[in-house]
Amino acid sequence: MDTGGIPFPPDAPAPKSCVRIERPETGVVRLVLDPPHRKLAVFDLPLMRDLELALAEIEPEVGLKGLVVTGREPLSFAAGADLDVLGSIHDAGQGEVLARAGQALFGRIAALGQRGVRTVAAVGGPVPGGAFEICLACRWIVAAKHRSTRIGLPETQLGILPGWGGTQRLPRRIGVPKALDTILTGRLHDAKRAQRLGLVDRLTHPEYLERIALDVATGRETPAPRSRGLAGALVDRNPLATLVVGRLAEKAVLARTRGHYPAPIRALKLTASAPRTPLERGLNAEARALGELAAT
Repeated sequence: MDTGGIPFPPDAPAPKSCVRIERPETGVVRLVLDPPHRKLAVFDLPLMRDLELALAEIEPEVGLKGLVVTGREPLSFAAGADLDVLGSIHDAGQGEVLARAGQALFGRIAALGQRGVRTVAAVGGPVPGGAFEICLACRWIVAAKHRSTRIGLPETQLGILPGWGGTQRLPRRIGVPKALDTILTGRLHDAKRAQRLGLVDRLTHPEYLERIALDVATGRETPAPRSRGLAGALVDRNPLATLVVGRLAEKAVLARTRGHYPAPIRALKLTASAPRTPLERGLNAEARALGELAAT
């Protein structure tokens, strides 16, 4: 994994210690984010390294039918990207490399889904930023119905933008209008609202999270198809409608920020154009934007 010259932390655990590979049933793999050096998983360099190693191990398996990505406990998934690493970036190229590393990792999960593997994220507790972006790379997201569950993309509130696929995969999932609201406000939604918005596909009580996720991964259960709603579908397919929605959102952002903060505007443009942009091209633009914002 190319880290762009960013060193591993001195307390980095040994390789393969941050992600457990479990096989609860024939043909199903469960990847458990369980870094020994963190109370709550964070997408730091050791975790990203071990996720890469885990994917390299399971990708060649011919009989792989289902994949579940989850945390060590039902209400302990992950706290997003490592903000200490982001804060240490002073070069746009370095930030872009880090963005591409995360995109490539999550893209490998998406590629498993494209080859027919039933990919499921089973989450609960905090699911912000990068933690939600890995979920977006999965076909289905099952969330714990609990007051501690909070899901969203808060990056624009930190002066950056979702750089691991969030600006591209979220509008494809829920439509441009709802994706813009989620990304530009940076709100973290509770489980019920996240389901209403389409951010997650299935809710269950925390004690059943593991079982329901396994049922979805094996095909014993398939969540109801998502709907973007009429407004979302019309906007996504109509360049003029997207332009109008984007300009209205930009006007609201400028009124709120007075033009002092570039992150929301960069995120807005990427998100609004995502449904009509090839995914690879959109990801490239997202990575460049994150690198430039992180450097400043």
